[in-house]
Amino acid sequence: MQNLTKKTDNGLTIAAKEMKHMESVSFGIWIRAGVRYENNANNGISHLLEHMLFKGTETRDMKVIKEAIEGRGGSFNGFTSEEFTCYLVKLLAKDAELGVDILSDMVLHPRLDEKEVLKEKDVIIEEINMYKDIPAQHVHEILSEMLWPKQPLGLPLAGSVESVTSIKREDVVSYRDVYYNPNNMLLIGTGRIDNDTLSGFASKYMAKERPKEIPEFKKAIKEQKKPV
Repeated sequence: MQNLTKKTDNGLTIAAKEMKHMESVSFGIWIRAGVRYENNANNGISHLLEHMLFKGTETRDMKVIKEAIEGRGGSFNGFTSEEFTCYLVKLLAKDAELGVDILSDMVLHPRLDEKEVLKEKDVIIEEINMYKDIPAQHVHEILSEMLWPKQPLGLPLAGSVESVTSIKREDVVSYRDVYYNPNNMLLIGTGRIDNDTLSGFASKYMAKERPKEIPEFKKAIKEQKKPV
């Protein structure tokens, strides 16, 4: 079994772990975009964008994407963390190319329909209010704020009701344009997928996207000696 870690001409990082005994493949596209890249005004925009990518692309609507993956017995999901947003898909090995095709389409060509943005903002605001009623969830947000006061790492992943309400579609589009560029992404493949095949998929579906600068983030202040 061999590992492959390399960069393509447009800056995309590829890493593969071949497991020949498997009958399935798993792919993930990881983007350096999370709460530490946000501020008080746009807090929650990484999480909102993650939700929006499951609403369809320029050529595939939500139903087509869902049927293409789950109709073949596969699964797909996404999550947002402090430092990364990730989109994952698992399929039978014979459908490997489809997995990279759809993931790359979601990441590089999301539809970001304005009506869907408004609807999803309402869904996330309901989530935020729900989290406040779940002590086990809410206490982690309080702890993060205490550990990282007045800095991005102390902000809630989903944002606040005020910040999410203020986010506009053009804000989401601008954020995606900055952070969702190949120079800021990793394509990971594991299972019955060899290095050359994964590189070929990356060249076919992700090579046309032009690279941009790797976005910076505000470094955490660690000198704090007591809660603020």
